[in-house]
Amino acid sequence: MKRKVIFIGGIHGVGKSTLCNKLVSELNIPHYSASDLINRAKQDLFTKDKAVANVSKNQDVLLTALNEFVDEPCFLLDGHFALFDANHKVQLVPEETFVSIEPMAMCVLTCDVNVVLERVAARDGIQHDKSAYEELNNCELEHAKSVAERLGVPVFTHDTNNDTLELTQFISSHLE
Repeated sequence: MKRKVIFIGGIHGVGKSTLCNKLVSELNIPHYSASDLINRAKQDLFTKDKAVANVSKNQDVLLTALNEFVDEPCFLLDGHFALFDANHKVQLVPEETFVSIEPMAMCVLTCDVNVVLERVAARDGIQHDKSAYEELNNCELEHAKSVAERLGVPVFTHDTNNDTLELTQFISSHLE
C-alpha cells in the first residue's frame, strides 16, 4: 500500500513545527520533521546557522531515514524545498527527493521575512541577512510550485499568520 504523505515545506523559522503540531491535534495524523529524521540517521549534519554541507547527500539520508524509521501509512512530513549550503548560497532540494517521497499533496508555508528573522534570532541567537532570507523564501515558493507541477500533485500556499481552516480542509481532502 502506498503511503499517504503530505509534505509541509517552508524556510527556517516560518512556523512549520508549530503549524504541524496544531495539525496533528486537529487531524489526528502523525508528523515527522525531515531534519529530525536526518539527525536521527546521521549526527552533526546541520550547523547552528542552518547551512547544510551537501544538500543532495542530505536528502539521500532523509529518504533512508523515512524507510527506516517511519511505519505509518499516512503522515505529515515537514521539510524544505530550498536550503542554504555551507557557503550560505541557496540550493534547491533535488526534485528526485520529492519523486522518491511521493507526496499526495504539498503545502508551502510563508510569512513576512522580518517576522521569520525575529523568530530565528530568538530561537537560535543568530541575526541573518534579510536579503538572503528573502532569496531563500522566493526560491522555496517557486521550487514548490515547480515540483508540484512535475509530480502532478496539488500545492497549497499558506501564510502562517492566517487561520488554518482552509489548510486543514486541503490536507483532509487528500487523506480520504
